[in-house]
Order: sequence, then C-alpha cells, then structure tokens
Amino acid sequence: MVKIDNKVLNYVQGKNLCFVVFIKNTSIDCDCGNIHNDVKTVKIRVLFETDIIDEELYDIYKYNNIKVFVLKDLKIVGDINIYQKAKIPFIKPIFGIKGITA
Repeated sequence: MVKIDNKVLNYVQGKNLCFVVFIKNTSIDCDCGNIHNDVKTVKIRVLFETDIIDEELYDIYKYNNIKVFVLKDLKIVGDINIYQKAKIPFIKPIFGIKGITA
C-alpha cells in the first residue's frame, strides 16, 4: 500500500508529476586494506511522467492519481511511505521514502 504525506501531495498534485524510486550505487575504496565495496542506496526523484523512458523496468503504484514508479530490482518490505524532509528556504523540497530496500 502506498501512502503519501499531505505536504508532498500539495506539491505534486495538478502538475503531472510522478515519483521514481531507483538504486544509487556508490563505490567505496580504501587503499589501506585493499577494500573495495559497492553501497546501494534507495533514492526517490520527482519527474514529469513524460520523462520516464523505460516504463517496463518499473512496477507502477498509484495514490490519489499520482503514480509511483518503483524499480523492479527493489524489495518492498512494508507500506511505501513518501514524505518530505526538512524544508530549506530557496531550495526545492527533498523527499524521502520508507518501506523499500535495495
């Protein structure tokens, strides 16, 4: 089940926007112990629906006519909850997501 916070709904409604949930890979290299790791982080982005090219790579969920595209490689571990992080003046809102792991 998808839940979207009221602040987030007010930001995206009526603008033809949707959410895209994807994986960001970050490489961590340490020369001291010859350690090389890849860290996977779940990220969320707000896009126009027309900006999504490969829809077949995503599972599509809806909440109040707002689409949430979740990459099929991700695991859903509970309710999907989209929320707005602390608002910083003069910067676009930053969103977070809970209920999905890489």
